[in-house]
Amino acid sequence: MNEGLRRSTARLIAILAIAGAAVAVWRTAVWVDQRPSTDAAEIDAPIVHISPTVPGRVIAVHAANNATVKQGDALFEIDPEPYRLRLEQARAEAAAAESEVKQGGRNISGERANAAVADAQIKRARENLALAQQSLDRLTPLLPKGYVTAQQVDQARTARNDAQVTLQQALSQSSGANQVIGTLDTRQAQLAAATAAVALAERDLANTVVRAPFDGKTTGFRLAAGEYVVTGQTVGTLIDTARWEAVANFRETDLAAIKIGAPANVYVMSDRKRVIRGEVEGVGWGVRSDESANLLGLPFVSRSLNWVRVARRYPVSVRLIDPPDDLMRIGASAVVVLSGEAEHAADHKAGR
Repeated sequence: MNEGLRRSTARLIAILAIAGAAVAVWRTAVWVDQRPSTDAAEIDAPIVHISPTVPGRVIAVHAANNATVKQGDALFEIDPEPYRLRLEQARAEAAAAESEVKQGGRNISGERANAAVADAQIKRARENLALAQQSLDRLTPLLPKGYVTAQQVDQARTARNDAQVTLQQALSQSSGANQVIGTLDTRQAQLAAATAAVALAERDLANTVVRAPFDGKTTGFRLAAGEYVVTGQTVGTLIDTARWEAVANFRETDLAAIKIGAPANVYVMSDRKRVIRGEVEGVGWGVRSDESANLLGLPFVSRSLNWVRVARRYPVSVRLIDPPDDLMRIGASAVVVLSGEAEHAADHKAGR
């Protein structure tokens, strides 16, 4: 009897142990589904490759490699003398163009005054012609009656002809004076071009001092005074320390549990004991397949089949919240554990 009881008890214990193990496996599976994680992650941040906008000889270097800089800090300086001289030249050309505009305005004023005088002369010549014509018309009928002499009539006719000639001369002078009146369009365009040249020269002179576009850390920054740099030449990199993130590659089977805004715990390999809080910002929409190719415009399909299919991984961006400065390095290995619960993400976004 005692032997049977012992066997029953042992059987019950074994059943309970198996059931407990099954429940533990089930809960673990549920927990993994709700909290996907990956160790295929690395720390990243936006970067800017520092390069000069203008070429020239470096005369001073203010930033060291692997140093922290603030927005607006001078990183290095290029010899400003050639650009200062170009600015002076541009300003002189702008002053000359402005003087041309003013002189042109004075010339136009004089030409308009001459045209006004010519118009006045036309008016006077027409009045003189009308008067001479009236005198001739008045004397001509009196000649047959002997009240006037032929000489008087000839003099009146000559005066009328002279008045006609004077009127024609006044009309010609007025036409010439009005045609001479010009515009300031060309001079004003030259002044605008000279003003733009001054602005460009001022910009180039200001760009001889290369400054940090944002707060960050320098890396690969090895520059010495005396080196000649050209436009677009990368002399170092600046890391934007305000936008640290973890780029985690999750299996495509985990993507359904990843919600935008979901909280995350990030562990950097250099110190696995410190937890860095984060928040999912985005999930990658595509990756390039290594099995698709085109040959001469036709798709290439392999004749062999892989019986074991490995789930593809997609990048998930996790923005880090107040990460410790001493752990933040681009490319550092990390582990990311996410919470796929929508309500958890909503609570986190609301600050609850």
